[in-house]
Amino acid sequence: MAQPRSLDQLVDHQIRRWHLETASRGTEPRRRCIAISRLPASGADELGQGLAESLGYAFFGIEIVDRIARKAGIQRELVEGVDERVRGALESILDGLRGRSPRFSESDYVNRLVRVISTLGEVGSAVIIGRGSPFILGPDRALRVFVTAPFEERIERLAKRHDVPFAEAASRLEREESARRQFIQRSFRVDPNDASLYDLTVNTASLGIEGASALIRHALSERGARV
Repeated sequence: MAQPRSLDQLVDHQIRRWHLETASRGTEPRRRCIAISRLPASGADELGQGLAESLGYAFFGIEIVDRIARKAGIQRELVEGVDERVRGALESILDGLRGRSPRFSESDYVNRLVRVISTLGEVGSAVIIGRGSPFILGPDRALRVFVTAPFEERIERLAKRHDVPFAEAASRLEREESARRQFIQRSFRVDPNDASLYDLTVNTASLGIEGASALIRHALSERGARV
């Protein structure tokens, strides 16, 4: 049985996959990203991973984006071999961060986060989950999707995932949802549940993961996957 990969190995794998995809594209126009915001336990990770596989995109989940944003060495690895203009934009912020205090504030994190997600959007071919990606990338760089499901459905999913009673799952879900909204409002000055900020909203309870995936792929095709 294969051993589970560490987070650093997952980050490395996704960066290498993203580089290979963009290198094989040559001079073709970049492929628009899919930037997903979601309610907790709505199935966005499963949906995003399936989309990435079907489209030949790299998948950048919350943990992977977090890791890249927090570690300057991984940020440099992200932009190796990409367009000089993109590399210069990210390296300028890294140079500025090097001389700062070791204390890592939320504003430092958001600053890095914006640079990382902007770089992914500039080159394309990525599914990005959360961390404000739909508010960082405009419609010219990404199809911006909101993934939702009824509260009861999400409680059940969370309870099964963590093997906890429904009451504990409901409490955990409420805390996570509140923390998500506060972070987005504080960092990007928007309400993450505002439907007007997205190109498409999908309900995984009524559509299922496969149905939501098919709808997103269709919207991407109609919108024009290549930019």
